[in-house]
Parts: sequence; structure tokens; C-alpha cells
Amino acid sequence: MEIKTEKYNVIYNSATVTFKGSLLLNGAKEYEPILQLLNMAAEQQQPNTLTIELRELRFLNSSGINMMTKFVINVCDIKALDLGITVVGEKNIAWQEKLLKNLRRLMPSLVVKLE
Repeated sequence: MEIKTEKYNVIYNSATVTFKGSLLLNGAKEYEPILQLLNMAAEQQQPNTLTIELRELRFLNSSGINMMTKFVINVCDIKALDLGITVVGEKNIAWQEKLLKNLRRLMPSLVVKLE
């Protein structure tokens, strides 16, 4: 499954959701299709690991950060969901490191890889 625009792509392929470009959408309503894609990917991956690839995502606004946080909270809240999440980020992109540290606080089992 793929959500593609001129400014960004979100691609779910097998066990990985890859984000590319710049996600600067307005509010939770515009992020809803991406959140639905992440939730669908999580449900299809259990009891395995879902990898979220952020290295090619250059910008993510506060609404996008809220969407990622909501996704992690959803995974934590669904006790029946036996899913490990690995998030791969770019260590040279400051907001990614900060976001991933905050997500790990919400979900201590979250595996973070900064490359």
C-alpha cells in the first residue's frame, strides 16, 4: 500500500513502512490516512516486528509528531497486539533523534536505530 503526493511518500511493503519527503499536513484529519496505514501495517505484522523507516523523511510538523505518538500509544494500548516496533532514523536530522527518544519513553520496548 502506498500514499503518494508530490511532497511525500508513505509506503508499506512487507514488514516496513517507509516515509520519504516532507510531511507538513494540516492537523490530525489530514494525517488520518497515514495513521490508518500504520495501524493496518501493525495488525498485519503481528506477532512479528514492524520497521518504520524515517531516514528519507526530511520534515515532520507537530501534527505529524502527534500522529506518530498516537500510533505508538495505540500499539501499547492494544494488549492483544504482539508486535515489536523498530524505528530507523537519521542521526544527522535533529528532530528525528528527539522524536525517537520521546517515543521510546512511551514504549520502552521500541527499538531505535539512528544511522
